[in-house]
Amino acid sequence: MFSGVTGLINRGQKLKGTVVLMRKNVLDINELTSAQSATGIIGGAIGVIGGAIGTTVDTLTAFLGRSVALKLISATSADASGKGKVGKQTFLEGVITSLPTLGAGQSAFDIHFEWDTDMGVPGAFYIENFMQVEFYLVSLTLEDVPNQGTIQFPCNSWVYNSKLYKSDRIFFSNKTYLPGDMPAPLKKYREDELVILRGDGTGERKEHERIYDYDVYNDLGNPDSNARLARPVLGGNTTFPYPRRGRTGRKPTKTDPKSESRSDSVYLPRDEAFGHLKSSDFLVYILKSASQNVIPQLQSALPLVGQTEFNTFEDVRDLYEGGIKLPTNILSDLSPIPLFKELFRTDGEQALKFPVPKIIQVDKSAWMTDEEFAREMIAGLNPHVIKVLKEFPPQSKLDKQLYGDNTSTITKQHVESSLGGVTVEEAISNNKLFILDHHDPLFPYLSKINKTTTKAYATRTVLFLQNDGTLKPVAIELSKPNPQGDNYGPISTVYTPTKQGVDGSIWQLAKAYVVVNDSCFHQLVSHWLNTHAVVEPFVIATNRHLSVVHPIHKLLLPHYRDTMNINALARNVLVNAEGIIESTFLWGGYSLEMSAVVYKDWVLTEQALPNDLLKRGVAVEDSSSPHGVRLLIEDYPYAADGLEIWGAAFKRFGKKLVEIEQKLIQRNNDERLRNRYGPAQMPYTLLYPSSEEGLTFRGIPNSISI
Repeated sequence: MFSGVTGLINRGQKLKGTVVLMRKNVLDINELTSAQSATGIIGGAIGVIGGAIGTTVDTLTAFLGRSVALKLISATSADASGKGKVGKQTFLEGVITSLPTLGAGQSAFDIHFEWDTDMGVPGAFYIENFMQVEFYLVSLTLEDVPNQGTIQFPCNSWVYNSKLYKSDRIFFSNKTYLPGDMPAPLKKYREDELVILRGDGTGERKEHERIYDYDVYNDLGNPDSNARLARPVLGGNTTFPYPRRGRTGRKPTKTDPKSESRSDSVYLPRDEAFGHLKSSDFLVYILKSASQNVIPQLQSALPLVGQTEFNTFEDVRDLYEGGIKLPTNILSDLSPIPLFKELFRTDGEQALKFPVPKIIQVDKSAWMTDEEFAREMIAGLNPHVIKVLKEFPPQSKLDKQLYGDNTSTITKQHVESSLGGVTVEEAISNNKLFILDHHDPLFPYLSKINKTTTKAYATRTVLFLQNDGTLKPVAIELSKPNPQGDNYGPISTVYTPTKQGVDGSIWQLAKAYVVVNDSCFHQLVSHWLNTHAVVEPFVIATNRHLSVVHPIHKLLLPHYRDTMNINALARNVLVNAEGIIESTFLWGGYSLEMSAVVYKDWVLTEQALPNDLLKRGVAVEDSSSPHGVRLLIEDYPYAADGLEIWGAAFKRFGKKLVEIEQKLIQRNNDERLRNRYGPAQMPYTLLYPSSEEGLTFRGIPNSISI
């Protein structure tokens, strides 16, 4: 690759380069979003309103002179120790005022390196920052390198004052190498960089560091503040197994040495902090989700009037159609600040005015139908819980000594009148019965939850697959704890579909309990646990063991982006003790603990979509099918569209996705596929490959980067 170089670089020749960087933001949005609670975020926001805006930023000229130095490292010529030779120190020169490739907020500088023949081909470089303020290094580009042309060094990293580092920051060119293929002069540099990223597992991490290390979830509670804020350690034990998080090294709490103390900001490797726009979006939707918590804080600063209960459905709709009007003078004061311009927009996306759910945009009552209730189990936000029902009545895996007999009380008499003349045995034999089972994960915690102001039931919902391909609910079982004790088993009541009168209203209420349970499971398990928490150990492991020049590292990086930052913010304001999740979701103070119990059954290989479908029994193996499985519910939008995406992941990706989107559009236009629209006339677009900015309800979900 580097052959034929000798003699092509003349002694004393200078290599021209361009350095692209970004100055520290005027408003450090990441500091604002590291508040300990949602009200803390609002407090910080109000502080900004009062004039506490950001930090001082060096001007472009501050980067000139002897402020930033670079040294090239050879990939082909080694010194006596076997490491690539290091060139002379070189400083940034003039500012480039016109460069078409510059992104928003980026600045470019000229630089010239002295590079002799015996130095070979540059493959890496050192950089030192002698300023007090950090900057974001985007890239270095070398031009007209003999026999090489242009060499790119993508960096995308924060660089702090050089005194904060034990060794100079190093960056490699954009070439990819497996460990055995790395040019020999660069191997030691590669190994040393990984040692730095691993750290030594001791001490409290500092803002400028880039160390990736593991720890358990022992920072969710705050027992030193109040005993009720104590939370069990998740991970590292068989009672509550959990994925690992990034280690921060904060001191243990005084009341519980196994728990880590909390702070207003949470360490994460510096380059894991997402940018201004992403932070702004994250903060906006935190505030929307936490409005019932932050409104009291806002009321102390702004003339807002609210209410504590919903008396009618119109009160609920006012969240979307009316919202909270903010004083225009505040809007004008905040308009120069992009963050607050986004927070308090007046075009329907302002912070405390929720966007109208698509489910009621066309028909405000279609969501109440049985058809829509069932359809959302295969085409809604949580379509990966429903299972085929193989035994009747439904069984439980709970320990009978602890929780009694939890076998379902749903009988044949409850359901057979809704099966169109088919018996239960025939329906099971023909894979026509399905179940949404939220009983076992919830029942062990029901007694604890129901001692609070929240009241809940464990639920089982049995559904029948009709000849037109749609599902209909045929029975809902609501179970509550026995007042004599959990070991006496649940007290259960079964409800069947009814449209009229009091029984019709009770049926609607039973469905509401099912939806609440499904919403909690979606947020805490399907979303937080299965897409956020389980990915963080992979992010850590990749950075600890795969160099940035490793091809797999480069492939995984886009999927990891922002994961650790979002998770750290979540531990501070979303899933922490009495945080937003505990304050607004049914599971309350047991939310993360319950997700840990569910995690006991998590198996990596079962996360592959075909394997997941097979495990739930909603598909069977079929070698004649394109994806090796055949769906039992043919019109299962999540599974059908997901399998198309799954197949494309192993083919020419871009071209295939275009073809797939057209196929999905055709499916949505097929009136025979009733599960794609439903009574609400809301097409299933959640797996459309393309999307635009904002809440479009389309685009392949990549929750770990929002």
